[in-house]
Amino acid sequence: MRKLLPGSVALIALGLSIPAMAADLEVGGPAYKAARPVVRAYDWTGFYVGGNVGGHWGTDKVTTITDPGGGFGAAGAAAVDAASPATLHPEGFIGGLQAGYNLEGSGGVFGIEVDANWLGGSATRTLTNIPVIAPLDVLTNTTQASFLSTLRMRWGTTVFSDRSLFFLTAGFAFETLKTTDSMGHFNNTIITSTSGSTTQPGLTAGGGFEYAFTDNLSAKVEYLYVAIKNVGTTIPGTIAGTPDTIAVTHNYSDNIGRFGLNFKFGG
Repeated sequence: MRKLLPGSVALIALGLSIPAMAADLEVGGPAYKAARPVVRAYDWTGFYVGGNVGGHWGTDKVTTITDPGGGFGAAGAAAVDAASPATLHPEGFIGGLQAGYNLEGSGGVFGIEVDANWLGGSATRTLTNIPVIAPLDVLTNTTQASFLSTLRMRWGTTVFSDRSLFFLTAGFAFETLKTTDSMGHFNNTIITSTSGSTTQPGLTAGGGFEYAFTDNLSAKVEYLYVAIKNVGTTIPGTIAGTPDTIAVTHNYSDNIGRFGLNFKFGG
């Protein structure tokens, strides 16, 4: 009995020490836990292409300068020019394609974009009962914008979220304007007119909002104001044998509202 006692005490001590050692190993040992995923902020940098659809609302301010030495005479020419000023509002559909590049940095998102758009809609006015000259004389003006291309710089901010881009844009514009100007004289027995299609340079500015739904796909809404160089035409003489020409000026500007989708390469 005396010989067994020391051995029993040793076994009991060993049994009590094993759980403590296991606890020490668990606390001090390496923790095999899954790493917390890192949330990556969206990066706007990269090339993109896309398409857009919307509407345009044009403003064409028409004025004339009539030759006072022609068949209308000085009083008739002055009467035409006093009655002719008018504002036409051609409006309709716009749709096209765009491409560009964005570079995101500490100062925001800087980019460049070029687009090509096709426009619909025209407007016409008919002016009758012009004082002094023949009461049945008719002056008609028609305006239609058919094509618009812009080359713009963009700057945007992601202050609200990394996928939300509020942007401003400005640059150059090139718009094709189709015009028809005519004058009917003496009960419309003689009608002369001039028609043409010309592409004029101009400036554009605007802004919008773009949101990235995925790393490659984003949608935007955008407004642009476009003002182009004046378009001038000349209605040839309306009275046989006299140089009674009418110079017509079209001062055109456009308001663009559109929705677009972009696909960004890389992602």
